[in-house]
Amino acid sequence: MKALRFELFTPTGIFKAPFSLKGIETYPLPPYSTIIGLLYTAIGRKWQGEEFQISIQGRYQALFRDYVRFRKYNVDKKKLEVVPIEVPILYQLELIVHLYGEYELLREFAEALKKPQTYLYLSGGEYAVKIRRIDFVELEERKVEELKLEWSAFLPKDRYINLSTYPSGIFYLLPTFLKRNSSLREHEWMEVYYLQKGTVVEEGEILMEKEGGLPVWL
Repeated sequence: MKALRFELFTPTGIFKAPFSLKGIETYPLPPYSTIIGLLYTAIGRKWQGEEFQISIQGRYQALFRDYVRFRKYNVDKKKLEVVPIEVPILYQLELIVHLYGEYELLREFAEALKKPQTYLYLSGGEYAVKIRRIDFVELEERKVEELKLEWSAFLPKDRYINLSTYPSGIFYLLPTFLKRNSSLREHEWMEVYYLQKGTVVEEGEILMEKEGGLPVWL
């Protein structure tokens, strides 16, 4: 099977989790909806119901925490208050993204990423995202006995539970495509497990690039 692979770099990234209970929390990698938004911004049109699978892997040099002034309304005192709020920021973020779907759509994405219609960014808009590589790669299923991950990754739940042994992972609900026929801007959600760089997958059937052996989590 053939997939589109592209690599991204951004100096900083914040991908706010919508269910943060206190302050701001970030996903460790951009969610699927962020990558989908990037692709259609590059093309210069809105999503029209196309479906495709996405694999997101990445790594960053550090996570540091900044403070910003945040205004909120105090119901009891009936006035606006300014409070400090902690903001986690991913520093020097690198990503490898694979897409699998209809070939003509993937080719449209590839051409758009080479010559985007407008300025592309991943979070906030302060820094443009740098696209380092765009090409098509062949994928194949392989049985592995032990694999140490060189990149952190989101694993769809069905991929995770099909591994012979379950490595330690963090469960997330990630936004994906917008819901069809909805008057509101609502997303579909996918259950995934986040595995950190250095995690060892002891045994299982894994989709990998035919050349190079990089795992792909579609």
